[in-house]
Amino acid sequence: MTRRIMLWYRNDLRVHDHEALHCAVREGAQILPVFIDSPTLGRHPLPGNPHIPSFRRKFRLESLIELDQRWREWNGSLVVMSGEPDQVIPHLCAKYGIDEVFLNAEASDDEYRQYQQLARNLQSAPTSCRLFYGASMIHPEDLPFELQDLPDIFTQYRKLVEARLRVRACFATPTAVQALPHQETPFEPQLPQTIVDVRSALPFQGGESAGHHRLQHYLWESDAIRTYKETRNGLIGTDYSSKLSPWLANGCLSAQHVFHEVRRYETERVANDSTYWMIFELLWRDYFRLVMEKFGTALFSLQGISPRNASPPRGRHIGTFEKWVNGRTGDRFIDANMRELLSTGFMSNRGRQNVASHFVHDLGMDWRLGAQYFEELLVDYNVYSNWGNWAYVAGVGNDPRENRRFNIARQANMYDPAGTYQALWLD
Repeated sequence: MTRRIMLWYRNDLRVHDHEALHCAVREGAQILPVFIDSPTLGRHPLPGNPHIPSFRRKFRLESLIELDQRWREWNGSLVVMSGEPDQVIPHLCAKYGIDEVFLNAEASDDEYRQYQQLARNLQSAPTSCRLFYGASMIHPEDLPFELQDLPDIFTQYRKLVEARLRVRACFATPTAVQALPHQETPFEPQLPQTIVDVRSALPFQGGESAGHHRLQHYLWESDAIRTYKETRNGLIGTDYSSKLSPWLANGCLSAQHVFHEVRRYETERVANDSTYWMIFELLWRDYFRLVMEKFGTALFSLQGISPRNASPPRGRHIGTFEKWVNGRTGDRFIDANMRELLSTGFMSNRGRQNVASHFVHDLGMDWRLGAQYFEELLVDYNVYSNWGNWAYVAGVGNDPRENRRFNIARQANMYDPAGTYQALWLD
């Protein structure tokens, strides 16, 4: 009898380089692809209950629409349901006689506990779970240390990893798949009505093919990666940085695939500081994931994971928070960045560091509120990099320096000397 496997999609909305899908196909199983739209966890309620535009949700829905289309090409379709996964998935498993649930592992405490609860709920059923690891660039088994020995400083981690860097080959996209027929409601979502701001540095849509097109453009068509290290602190335009983060965050692009494309570019075009820096950033991405896996919920606490800052700021003043959110602090550089975020769901890396520093060190606000706001608004949000970076700036994360306070005026003079970016969003 043909085995039946449920493929539970979470932050891996693709069919390329997908080990769980590859293994299910190799086993000759009938596959039921499922995505559960579960309630988001608001760890820290935001002062004033600010309006949150739907840019992030729109990108996710676009990604799901394309994933559903890929399965329709295999004579199947994506099952999209709302609810708690530990309740919805056992119901579907019983209804369709599922033998095993395949899923990619997540390292955040919330998603890990979600998986553990599901596994417990399936114990009494003839269904088991199998975990795969497809989110990071480096497979956990290929790290040169155990998780408990993860260095607390990125530079130490980088040197250890680079000394014996191994990134596994990508899994090929299946050409034929046995989709399990189902009777669930077809996925026909209403996309949120959002207007693309003509000033946006991220005027792109979600989905696997859009991610591949962006990677193709940034490396092979525009050659922009050749000068990435020099341009990465830019503020205006689409090509000052790769802008791959939204597709990586949603799993529309595999980090392994990006790595191997950069390596191919180095072989066929040029290898320089800029191509190295792209891989350097992927190492940072992996590192933040490992940090959260090691420290768990501590990264969501006021004290973070570092004992150096004994009493980090904890302000929660509604008026101060609302002025920061709406770009009305009175500092033009900060306000321009915050208005870009509010208008597009995106902000440059340089901008993120400055607005976070201003929020924590100049306004004296609880850093977790800024991290929570970013979590709800950023198109390219991923839990590891977002909370890791905020803790880093707040001085309660992985940072050998005790004071990560930015001189905002100096930063504005360095990166927007003519005030062009500020005028774009404020005038």
